[in-house]
Amino acid sequence: MQAFMQTALVGDSTPGIPFNDVYFANTDGNFFLDDPAKTRIDPNHPIREIRVSSGWIVDGVAVDYNDAQNNRTITMKHGSSFPGAAKVTLGAQENVISVFGRAGYQTYYKRNMVNSIGFVIFDQERATVRVVGPFGNSNSSNEGTPFSASNVMAFGGFAQETAQLGLSGLFFMKPANKQ
Repeated sequence: MQAFMQTALVGDSTPGIPFNDVYFANTDGNFFLDDPAKTRIDPNHPIREIRVSSGWIVDGVAVDYNDAQNNRTITMKHGSSFPGAAKVTLGAQENVISVFGRAGYQTYYKRNMVNSIGFVIFDQERATVRVVGPFGNSNSSNEGTPFSASNVMAFGGFAQETAQLGLSGLFFMKPANKQ
């Protein structure tokens, strides 16, 4: 039985190098990062922080994942990284229950891109929700089509390390038993 699923790609695959923060997921529902140690992600609190580098579009993301065994975080960076990137920090009882935004053709850059991204975060202790973002779309073009993904545990996509425009597209990993 498959323990995880991958959403459809938003944005594009070019130019960019493929990445998937998940190395594998076993049938027990454990996700393991594609880092040198093959770190197991904390299933109850997988993401600690997301940093979004953006302007007119989303240029890059960096995600801090919680290590299930060693009480530390592992950072996975994709695309461009700006000083002063927007930080989305999750508390100990919070999880990303939705990622949303717009992706598609960006007329200024003449290619498909992730034009904006935002996050819905659920606090399991207080039973409250907060929305952070969206980031990107600073030119107010609202180009592309809306997307959303629920119960996101990890990121994948296409990116390259450049000063700007480093992120081409994203997909999201989530447990197969959660829709």
